[in-house]
Amino acid sequence: MRLRAWARRSLRLPATRRVKLGALLGIAATLALVVVSNAAAGAPGRSPQVTSAARRHSVGVAPAGRSQVAQAGNLIYATSRGSNSRDGWYPDEPALSPKMVGSPNFEQVFATRLNGQIYAQPLLVGKIVLVATETDWVYGLDPETGAIVWSRHLATAFRDKSLGCGDLLPSLGVTSTPTVDPATGVVYLVAQEYVAGKIGWFMHALDPATGAEMPHFPVMIKGPASNNPLQLFRYRQMQRPGLLFLGGVVYAAFGTHCEIGPYSGIVVGVSTSGRETTMWTDQGEGTDSGGGIWQGGGGLSSDGPNQILFASGNGYAPSSHPPVPTPGSSPPPNLADAVVRLVVQPNGSLKAKDFFSRYDDSVIDGHDWDLAGSPVALPSQFSTPHYPHLLVATGKEGIVYLLNRDSLGGAGEGPHHKDLALGEYQAGEAISTAGAWPGNGGYVYVSTDNGGANGGGQGHVDVYKFTVGSKGLPGLRLVGTGSQVTVFGVSGPLVTSDGLRSGSAVVWVVDGGSLQAYDPVPVHGKLTLIGTWPVGNPCSFAPPGIGEGMVYMGNQEGVLYGFGTKPAPTGRHS
Repeated sequence: MRLRAWARRSLRLPATRRVKLGALLGIAATLALVVVSNAAAGAPGRSPQVTSAARRHSVGVAPAGRSQVAQAGNLIYATSRGSNSRDGWYPDEPALSPKMVGSPNFEQVFATRLNGQIYAQPLLVGKIVLVATETDWVYGLDPETGAIVWSRHLATAFRDKSLGCGDLLPSLGVTSTPTVDPATGVVYLVAQEYVAGKIGWFMHALDPATGAEMPHFPVMIKGPASNNPLQLFRYRQMQRPGLLFLGGVVYAAFGTHCEIGPYSGIVVGVSTSGRETTMWTDQGEGTDSGGGIWQGGGGLSSDGPNQILFASGNGYAPSSHPPVPTPGSSPPPNLADAVVRLVVQPNGSLKAKDFFSRYDDSVIDGHDWDLAGSPVALPSQFSTPHYPHLLVATGKEGIVYLLNRDSLGGAGEGPHHKDLALGEYQAGEAISTAGAWPGNGGYVYVSTDNGGANGGGQGHVDVYKFTVGSKGLPGLRLVGTGSQVTVFGVSGPLVTSDGLRSGSAVVWVVDGGSLQAYDPVPVHGKLTLIGTWPVGNPCSFAPPGIGEGMVYMGNQEGVLYGFGTKPAPTGRHS
């Protein structure tokens, strides 16, 4: 993961996503409203009017009458990319139809200035939009007006100038997307902080209705890794992937900054009771650096109870890679540049059970063409009788991989000791996570920024149609691209729809300073652009947040934008 700058390193909940948590309690009577006039905020070529928000509440103080456990209404999409599968599909959004999004009534509703860059995806948590920043500020905003309901300053964020790495300046605080316990509504996030003059990583648990810290938190994350005590946990590890809530434990993954060693890919678990349950490294033998987990900011994935999927980055030493050939069912200790399945053991520890890695990893590493983006567990509509569980992975080498989740493929297990994959499709360099739309026969969308291993070229949103061959073998076929050229830092596509209803879906990406919306099915090889809206200087690979007819996007200036229809759709956030 030899990245040129920070940009280079950079639960759809199941069917029970709409967990009723009751009415929102204890919001202060007077809110600091931040309302932006339509004309000033949305006019082309004009800078949005924003209102400074960082000074509106005292540090760490929530409004009076706070609840002990969040009572925040419905929880929807309260995790990275809307679900633990990370497929980016938001199927309960009838108000974001192509007709509505393409109408003059869909526009910027508010722009609220906060304190710090916003790399974490904004999350709609009940009746609050949760936003976390690089200065270790966390905010709860009104989802329709952008008014600040509460704010909390966790601690002093790390100033990464001391690292000698210019990836993310000036502060490193909360970079990853938080996650939510669907049973309680409690929000979990990881922040890098100064405490008593020392730098550390901390897991926080907050009540989303008030911002109050829950009992037994924060928890300082400590090593070493249980499967290799030689691999220590250091402050210069970087926590970029979105968090995963699974079985009462919050899992966070770590890589590094600017390849500053020693480092390895780390997965740590912290229970809801405030106890570190496990720390596992993908470099299970020796002390060589490699295998950082960053995924372009996409979250750790899961396709079932006790199951965790991730993609690791470069391993520069030969010993950091799986040897060829190696069966997927026999993962070696060192798993750089691999898609890996971890299984939570009865005692809470983690164990690798399956993996896929390129047969020519040494070539991949030599060109910095490691895997990137979260592994995407495709919806059930992408299946055949013999292959009911499919996965898509992407990488900087410009290849889209279609894998069998029930047997990932190992290293060099295919014919002539090459890859054992259901399909490999040449694309452009893909750093962000792929998106999926299971309607209209099934489509997969991949944002690229150049020609990848082909060299040069222009980036686009590439569109793949799900296919089934004559022998029942699943596959993908490139059938089109987005009508706009995409640049480095483009976000992974998201899809909103009204279930599987044809004509209801919209594909969303953030690219080159704008939020873009496309029709999901290409016409004559091109996705039709529905609309585009300015969002300032976006953070690399960061996707928008989505919920109940609204789209939320943060940027490097610390502005949180809200887009929707005026007036608000009937029943939204009621």
